[in-house]
Amino acid sequence: MELVLKIFQTLDITLLAVLQMGLVIVLTFILSLTLIRPVLATFQERENLSVKPLEEAKHLVAEADAKTRQYEESQRKALAEALARKRARMEESSRAERKGIESVMEETNRQIDTMREEIASEKETAAQVLRSEVAHLSREIAEKVLGRSVA
Repeated sequence: MELVLKIFQTLDITLLAVLQMGLVIVLTFILSLTLIRPVLATFQERENLSVKPLEEAKHLVAEADAKTRQYEESQRKALAEALARKRARMEESSRAERKGIESVMEETNRQIDTMREEIASEKETAAQVLRSEVAHLSREIAEKVLGRSVA
């Protein structure tokens, strides 16, 4: 302590100056507790009430945008899948319809062939009947014209 007093004497610092310095330190501490900390707390509260809700709102908007993009993407995928299924069903029904048409065409072609064969057969039969009738009629005409029987 003597050393401190000697330093004070050398610097011409009196006990009153030390007391004033101590008073300044105590007042600084009291002001810190009573004025500065409450003001800083008020500033912090204002920031919490103004800045944080804005940041939270921006974050929520970003999340909503991400979910909207996800939803739209899933909708596009679902639409594409539905369109692919519809096209597949259309192609399948088209193939089935073509098969049905082909089977009807084959049956019709078979019936036409059968009818052609029947017509050809009937034509041949009719031609034979007409040939035999022509010979018979020409004989009858010749007999009537000549008035006698022709062999």
